[in-house]
Amino acid sequence: MTAPALPCPDCARPRYYQPTTGRVACATPWCAALGIETPLWQALTVSGQAEPTEPGLPRPRHHGLPIPWITPRSRGHVYWKALDAQRLSDAHNRWLCQVCGLPLPEQAWVLVTPDGDVIQAALHHDCLTSALEYCPHLTSGASQATPRHITRDQLTTDGQPLNQSAPSDPHFLHQWQTTP
Repeated sequence: MTAPALPCPDCARPRYYQPTTGRVACATPWCAALGIETPLWQALTVSGQAEPTEPGLPRPRHHGLPIPWITPRSRGHVYWKALDAQRLSDAHNRWLCQVCGLPLPEQAWVLVTPDGDVIQAALHHDCLTSALEYCPHLTSGASQATPRHITRDQLTTDGQPLNQSAPSDPHFLHQWQTTP
C-alpha cells in the first residue's frame, strides 16, 4: 500500500506502507534508500503530516471507534495497526495512559500475557474497558491477556525494577513484565 504523501527523502518517489510492521520503505529499484524501513509515526512526524492528538477524554472517533492516544493518524486516516512509539515511550516514562494520554493514578491497569509480558503500557479502568470492547486484537482473544491492577513498583524490564532502568526510548521501547 502506498503511504500517502510520504515521499522517499532520497528519490522523492512514494514510499510503501506495510500495515503488518507499521513501517514505510522506498521500493524504487535505483534508489539508495531501497528497502530501508522507517517507522510510520516517525515518517509522519518528520514530514509534518502527523495529526496532533491531544491527551484527554472523550477520545476522537473514526467510523465510530475511539482513537487511542498512541495510534498515529494523518489527513483523516487512522493507522490502527501502527503505534506512535514516541507517545508510547512517553506513556512508559511518565506513567500515562496509553488510550487517553492522561496521567495515571498510583495503581493502574495493565493487560498481561500468559508469559507475564505487559501489552504496551498501563491504562485507566475506563480506558481498559474501552480497549477490551473495541480493540480487535483484544476482542479476538489473540493476545490471551488478562487485566491486572498494579503499581509501577510491580513492573520490571529486563529483570530490573522500572525505577532502576534507563528510560524507555521510541527506538528501543521497553518490554514490561509483572513481578510474581
